[in-house]
Amino acid sequence: VVMTVTPTTRLTAGDEGNLASKYWPQWRGPTWNGVASQADPPTVWGKTKNVRWKTPIEGKGHGTPIVWGDRIFLQTAIPLDKKLAVPDVIPAGTPNVEVNPDESVVRWKPQRFAVVCIDRTSGKPLWSQTVLEAMPHQGHHLKAGFASQSVVTDGKHVYAYFGSYGLYCFDFDGRPVWKHAPKRQAKEAGLGEGSSPALFGDRLIIVVDHELQSYVAALDKRTGEEIWRQDRDEVSNWTTPRIFTHAGRRQVILNGAKVRSYDFATGDLLWECGGQSLGAIPMPAIGHGLAFATSGWRKDTLHAIKLGQRGDLTDSENVVWSLGRGTPYVPCPMLWGDELYLLEDRSFFSCLGATDGERHYLKHRLPGILNFSASPVGAADRIYLLSEEGKTVVLQRGRQVKVLAINELDEKFYASPAIVGEAIYLRSNQHLFCIARSAR
Repeated sequence: VVMTVTPTTRLTAGDEGNLASKYWPQWRGPTWNGVASQADPPTVWGKTKNVRWKTPIEGKGHGTPIVWGDRIFLQTAIPLDKKLAVPDVIPAGTPNVEVNPDESVVRWKPQRFAVVCIDRTSGKPLWSQTVLEAMPHQGHHLKAGFASQSVVTDGKHVYAYFGSYGLYCFDFDGRPVWKHAPKRQAKEAGLGEGSSPALFGDRLIIVVDHELQSYVAALDKRTGEEIWRQDRDEVSNWTTPRIFTHAGRRQVILNGAKVRSYDFATGDLLWECGGQSLGAIPMPAIGHGLAFATSGWRKDTLHAIKLGQRGDLTDSENVVWSLGRGTPYVPCPMLWGDELYLLEDRSFFSCLGATDGERHYLKHRLPGILNFSASPVGAADRIYLLSEEGKTVVLQRGRQVKVLAINELDEKFYASPAIVGEAIYLRSNQHLFCIARSAR
């Protein structure tokens, strides 16, 4: 249902790149690393202090708020009080799809999948579009959901990927442009889906890593038509593609049991590097001629891989340095200048030299007993670590640990923050918060 809509300013192609650096157009922000270089949000806040507005969000979603201009975009999945049969769409004999009783997996209801647009100034909803009502064929982990992906925008259109339930394109006024319907995914133990799309130029990149044939694909953002597809020798991962350019070649890097880089134009595999754990979640960071890939299921791994190579780089001199402890399972690594920051899921934080792995501090215990699903974000030489419990630890960027503030909100948080201008946007299990300094 389309609600009241305010017309938005249209952009020329030349404007897009310049404006993207001001906003939060995709997962991990304007430069894919969680840092907003032009922003300066508050250091302190509380239930009433520096909360400019908070808006209830119907349903459940763990995607980052995506911000462009005067608009914020979110995905959500809303449970429906009706009975529908679970679709029998996973072939018999598919390995690893039965629910493990040791896993915290949610039983589920039919869902209404929707894209929501919110006014950035007031927090008021502008429009909400239902894309599909369906009974999911699998459930999800207790800390996940049916809308764990983040949308992506180029300032003209919004692209919302619900995995098995479709990829949808809308204009900024909520009008549907096209939809792409992939085959259903078969995720390990019914743990749910969560890979976001990546966008560069006229192409969207999606990855489907599951217990059947995994693949990475490029789609035309104007039509949703597939341009290329490359099969992957991987099982269930939850990582998001990272697009980058090195030595004039645009590439797509993907985490997994092997880190792999593909040619952006053709989908050809360029290089791969083994040694990661299964079930990879963090998106690799890129900088200093290196790719930084981390994983943390049953073993901690970090590999700093030299770019510009071809073939199998496993255990070669092209792995410039590595680390076997203190790496995250869920949060992404954050590269900021010469420093690589690692947030473990349970209260430990590290700062390493990006080019050589020098340990400025390793596994520093953060104040309190906290759990983290959100990835670290940064602005104005401050690092913001949002815990599931609603406490945000604010640190001074640098090679020494300095806690600037610990801020509390009494809700659950799994989505990573977005930072734009003077505000930081936090999505809880109930609300979207705009944290900004109160008027003086």
